[in-house]
Amino acid sequence: MIPKNTVFDLASKLVDASPADETEVFFSESDSRLTRFANNTIHQNVSLTNAQMLIRVAFGRKIGVASSNSIENAKRALDEACAIARVSGESADYAGLPSPARPKSVKCFDDAVADCDPAARASRVKNVVDEAKRVGATAAGAFSTESSQTAVVNSKGVKAWHRGTEAELNVVMMKGGGSATANQQGWKLSDIDERAAARLVAERAVTGDKPRDIEPGDYPVVLDHASVAVLVRFLAYLGFNGKAYHEKRSFMSGKMGEKLTGGLITLLDDGLDPAGLPRPFDFEGVPKQRVVFIEKGVAKGMCYDTAVAAAEKTKSTGHALPAGATFGPVPLNLQLAPGDSSIEKMIASTPKGLYVCNFHYANVAEPMKAVVTGMTRFGLFLIEGGKIAAPVKNLRFTQSVLEAFATASSLTRNRRLAGGILVPGMKCESFHFSGKTEF
Repeated sequence: MIPKNTVFDLASKLVDASPADETEVFFSESDSRLTRFANNTIHQNVSLTNAQMLIRVAFGRKIGVASSNSIENAKRALDEACAIARVSGESADYAGLPSPARPKSVKCFDDAVADCDPAARASRVKNVVDEAKRVGATAAGAFSTESSQTAVVNSKGVKAWHRGTEAELNVVMMKGGGSATANQQGWKLSDIDERAAARLVAERAVTGDKPRDIEPGDYPVVLDHASVAVLVRFLAYLGFNGKAYHEKRSFMSGKMGEKLTGGLITLLDDGLDPAGLPRPFDFEGVPKQRVVFIEKGVAKGMCYDTAVAAAEKTKSTGHALPAGATFGPVPLNLQLAPGDSSIEKMIASTPKGLYVCNFHYANVAEPMKAVVTGMTRFGLFLIEGGKIAAPVKNLRFTQSVLEAFATASSLTRNRRLAGGILVPGMKCESFHFSGKTEF
């Protein structure tokens, strides 16, 4: 990867060469590698290295943004950003670039991830495939690793740099009519235990031959970590954006201090927690703050970037998106606080219900009520008498996430990363399934 000093030198030269009143350079570089497998066979190895500079300039309130993934053409991107700004109208939302603040450093770089080559990834995939063959199942999925660095330099003196790694394993197994899936993610290679993931998926995939057909309706559910993460992501998208909150487009608007969910639910964003995928500063170079959005069921906080914070006379919490984005601030290091239970205990405490491993193709149905619709996929099971009785044909759900979380009766002690979100498993006493499928 490009050395840190070289990155700062390149960015600083662009800032110094800019004729604009204010200039910001965001640099990112990633080295991504992927091994994909299907039908118990590796069929693809991919490696991609990319570096990009995103440049934002301001002449007064006239803003221009341009980018280049060619270092040699970075000056041309600066000229393009300036040309765009000169012919643009004034931006009423622009509040200027942030001033320097020193982000806390956090270790999240693992040499083992950075050095993981195709042979090492293939060895781990073989462990998954061997487990699938042991139970007569077919495995598919992917194992990926990534090393990255980001830096922000601006004309007010901001100078921030961070590097990190990430590894992720996705596994699906199928046997007859049964199927199951699992995901593991972390910034250390040791976070990936492919043997444990494969054993778990294999056990679920061979629970039964033919899934049962059950009627839609309201059921108690035990939600595995991946399905919880999908619901948490939609809450963040629909509710925790300071811009949407003040424009009254958030389900939190006008409800700060009110109870929105059950008392077990505490949702927050923490970019410095090494249990997640840390990011110590946002795309403007502002240090990330720990923000609690819902505490024991009660609406408590909101995230801000520089522009929205200025408009609302508060401070940025370090949640800006890249220059040019208009959505507003977004939490990218979400966490749901844990409980004291386990998936096994939650299943055992359920006389009749459903165990949901994963949600698929979820979309917003009613934003102000946080209603989401989607389908189960690769792992829906009937619980009877406190035990998994049989696989079930997939169902469509249409459910307010807030209302589901209002019925949360237990959370697991252990948490896992899923889609970058740190979550426990959860039991909800009522969850609405609105339709069914043929498979």
